Amino acid sequence: MSRSTLPLSARLALWYAVTLGLLLGAFALFCFVGFRAASQRAFDRHLAHELGTIAPLVRWQEGGALDTAYLAAAAPAATRITGSGATFARVLASGGEVLWSSDNFAGRDGLPVLASDRAESRTWNGTAVRSLTRQVGDQDTRAEDTRIEDTRVEVTGYEWTGPGALRGLAGMLAVGVLLGVLVALAVGWWLAQRALRPVAVLTESAASLASEGAHLGGRLPASFAHRDELTDLADTFNELLGRLEASVARERRFTSNAAHELMNPLAALRSDAEVALRRPRTDDAYRDVLGRVVEESERMASSVEGLLHLARAEALARTPGARLDLSALVLSRVERLGARAQAASLTLTTDVEPGIRLAAQAAPLVQIIDNLVDNALKYTPGGGSVRVALTHLHAGGVCSGTARLVVEDTGIGFDGEADRLFDRFYRSDAPDVQARPGTGLGLAVVKAVAEAYGGRVGCASDGPGLGARFWAELPCVGEE
Repeated sequence: MSRSTLPLSARLALWYAVTLGLLLGAFALFCFVGFRAASQRAFDRHLAHELGTIAPLVRWQEGGALDTAYLAAAAPAATRITGSGATFARVLASGGEVLWSSDNFAGRDGLPVLASDRAESRTWNGTAVRSLTRQVGDQDTRAEDTRIEDTRVEVTGYEWTGPGALRGLAGMLAVGVLLGVLVALAVGWWLAQRALRPVAVLTESAASLASEGAHLGGRLPASFAHRDELTDLADTFNELLGRLEASVARERRFTSNAAHELMNPLAALRSDAEVALRRPRTDDAYRDVLGRVVEESERMASSVEGLLHLARAEALARTPGARLDLSALVLSRVERLGARAQAASLTLTTDVEPGIRLAAQAAPLVQIIDNLVDNALKYTPGGGSVRVALTHLHAGGVCSGTARLVVEDTGIGFDGEADRLFDRFYRSDAPDVQARPGTGLGLAVVKAVAEAYGGRVGCASDGPGLGARFWAELPCVGEE
């Protein structure tokens, strides 16, 4: 496919001029044809009037001869003049023989007789004329009992709008169309340049963003004189840049946090090993060092396991045809955690609506249930309670097709951190949180799995020490 080398503004101006030229040409042709037709109709009405004046004057003498003397005397004055307003009249036999012609025909022979009764334009002695013929009808004579052949009356006049005038009109229209196209080309070029000026600004700004040293913090200008599709495009692109910037920032934080979470245990392991190797120690001392090594190894393994779960959750794909009884799965997982709740002196209750099904696999959903309930049990002091609820969401009394899993506790709560708790590796600075083991990946896995299945997550708390409520909303399917 060949690529045009013309700039967009030139192509727009050219298309504008060509389109306008075609429209003006069609309009000019319509005007020319319409003017010519209207002129001919007006002249035909004039000829019909003249013919209607002459036709009643056709009389026959005794013996069947045409009364030419009466015609010559009674004919209109226009039949006696030869100027532009003259009317040339003739009475014709059915065979085309001229029975009578008006006085102004003198010296002007050579006008052919029309073959039929119709109006026709023609050239006579180098001048444009138009003729109209009408049949007069049969006439009875008193002298003889015979029928005279049909006769016709023909009138001819100089056309009001001749070929010269029409050629002049056509020339004027052609010049007008040409000038209109040239003006349209100039105006179209100016308009295209003005309309595409924001495009040039956006292109220059985008090039500066892509230049060396540029970063995602830059934005395209979107404040032009008028708001139109280009400003909408700039806003959309800026929103994309904002999402990319936020995504890159999250990845940088993730990399930094992952390195921190893995480097700390590794540094502790190396430190303990180096200290143990400096000099011989007792068996109890070695056991103590090995115990710390195991503890740090477990911490590092927990971080790696969390990263593995997060990677799998973010790469999760929906399985067509999969059907999971979420109600049964929630009851099963809560039952497994019942012993842990009892050991921690916590009350673990459920309120599960039966028959809720998802188009999902069990393993990813187990991560959501276990992580939410595990967090609630971990951060709820003894004597508290944890409630797990699963219901359909309803709007106006009608099921909205969304399942809502809520885990509510009476634990340590939080204040102003709801928008960060689902970030990867985020852990609150509150002493009650730091005193408990964790990697900060559990809620991030919950969010990744929920979003992979087209759902969303959220949390709320009335403040520190007032408990918390975490939920996950997932699209469900009906009964098969």
